[in-house]
Amino acid sequence: MSDATEPLRVTLHKARETKNTVRFEEPEGGEPPVIGTLYVQKWATHRLGDPETIAVVIEAAGTGATGAEGQP
Repeated sequence: MSDATEPLRVTLHKARETKNTVRFEEPEGGEPPVIGTLYVQKWATHRLGDPETIAVVIEAAGTGATGAEGQP
């Protein structure tokens, strides 16, 4: 079994676009989904180059997580 403090890394694939968001979905696998469906604002996906696939890292606060400016 993996370490409980190890961050979760989830890959999501673009499913569809709505007026202001892009819906990404986690592919089905042998385990229950971690996120399932994630809606991201279109302006944010444009900043990333309109990707077909994104990665999301989830870690517990206080385990080295930093804010957008690199500050804890």
